[in-house]
Amino acid sequence: MYNMKVLITGANGFIGSYMCDYFLNNNCEVIGLSRRFFPKVKEKLKKATLIEVDILSENFASLKLEADIIIHLAASNDIVSKDLARGIELSTLGTVNTLKFAQNNSIKKYIFFSTLQVYGTELKGKYSEDTIVKPENDYAMNHLFGEMYVEMYSRKFDMNVVVARPSNIYGSFLTNEIERWTLVPGCLCKEAIEKGTITLMSSGKQNRNFISLEQLSYCTLQTASNIHKKFDIINYVTNDYNTIVDIAKFTQNIFKEKFDKKVDLKIGSDFPDTKNDFEFKTSKFESYKIDVNQTNRTHNLETEISKVIQGLIKIN
Repeated sequence: MYNMKVLITGANGFIGSYMCDYFLNNNCEVIGLSRRFFPKVKEKLKKATLIEVDILSENFASLKLEADIIIHLAASNDIVSKDLARGIELSTLGTVNTLKFAQNNSIKKYIFFSTLQVYGTELKGKYSEDTIVKPENDYAMNHLFGEMYVEMYSRKFDMNVVVARPSNIYGSFLTNEIERWTLVPGCLCKEAIEKGTITLMSSGKQNRNFISLEQLSYCTLQTASNIHKKFDIINYVTNDYNTIVDIAKFTQNIFKEKFDKKVDLKIGSDFPDTKNDFEFKTSKFESYKIDVNQTNRTHNLETEISKVIQGLIKIN
């Protein structure tokens, strides 16, 4: 049905490896780029063309490859962004290099992965793609820099570009070589396995929107198949709003009910004392033929937390 040739940067990462696998399973030809690939990732993605290359290298833009679309996932994550210089370099120079690469290879479609955090850290009220951005940390700023370069290239160089702003991404790793334990609920599962506790440094009343790797990959595939404007922004969100403490309690209950393991929940603060309520409109979904909730039955918080726990049990 799809028959696209897709180039994905950051293909050895938490999101990228899963997305490569998803696109392969949906009748796409995949080229995955990363500075390195873990052996088990290579095995899982053996039907893809995997190329070890640094997008920051001087000769990257001159690399010759054919593709219908680039999906750029290799901007700075929350860990890299703690190093200010490295974070800015990867999100600006790295993104510009992929845009130059697209130009040199006549690739006219491009999806840049940003973050919902460009709207702020603790969201309150109603949001849409037209909401004014108010970044409050280096992670969000790094992605905003990337967004601005992408928009500029779409204006100057006849490219159809989408900036994707996903909410909090969760799911089980493609292989156990991938370690991305700073994200909720994975970090909660890991502590519970190793220490028998789940510790929150705050009250946990911070409210978040959550999207699974499967839902994210589905949204990206639909977007890639239906890019129709010179430049667009899409918020990848679901109907799944939860506070951190609710996720912690949910994880605690899964350990008890499914794995017969008692886990103690420790709440370290009374702050914040209230829940932040917010809501995202998904008006862009219709034009890209996205029904984000269609994967809920097989890939939701319960199924994915259970998979993460099962993987940790095998490792330990």
